Amino acid sequence: MKGLRNHRPSPALVISILALVMATIGTALAATNLPKNSVGSKQLRNNAVVTGKIKKEAVTGAKVKKGTLTGRNINLSSLGTVPSATTATTAQSLTPPEPIHTVGALGEPPFEEEATNLGTFMGEIPTPAVGFYKDHEGIVHLVGAARLGNKGIIFRLPPGFRPASNTIEILNGTQRFLLVFGSGVGTGGEDSGLVFVFGGIKGEGFSLGGLTFRPES
Repeated sequence: MKGLRNHRPSPALVISILALVMATIGTALAATNLPKNSVGSKQLRNNAVVTGKIKKEAVTGAKVKKGTLTGRNINLSSLGTVPSATTATTAQSLTPPEPIHTVGALGEPPFEEEATNLGTFMGEIPTPAVGFYKDHEGIVHLVGAARLGNKGIIFRLPPGFRPASNTIEILNGTQRFLLVFGSGVGTGGEDSGLVFVFGGIKGEGFSLGGLTFRPES
């Protein structure tokens, strides 16, 4: 017993040990119970935050630096088509208008009853030749300027470019009405496809430009 008393720690040593223990406990408590908003960028080492530690959908577009994302960072197949691109795609898929069928040309309908192209206006300005075509929606367009033949007749449209069978399209012209006959009109269909100006006089000029109609199906 006397030997144990002689090896008893001094009060100063005990106080030092207690201070060390309390300091250690305090550090541990501080590490596990950090005050709110006490950790900042200075406390984090470089590359300390890894992908697995970020909550899903936690990073928003507002947090991404502008101009840093490229096509390599984005799954382009997941993006929708912008409206203007959709419109462009639709336009590219449309069938282009067919070439103009020029009346009187090889393989095209001839002029009838001595009708011709108007030629020049006032003897100086060339005018477009008479013709027709379908646009990508199937509408028939008449073009050009004609010099009328007998009874105001100009030419005859082929099947597929005529109005509906047994009907007459009456189109507004410059001063007179242009009539276009469908198939089957006239005795035995003799007037089928006929294009002429109602009350027209031979040699009179007439513009067909801008006149359109829906053809037979």
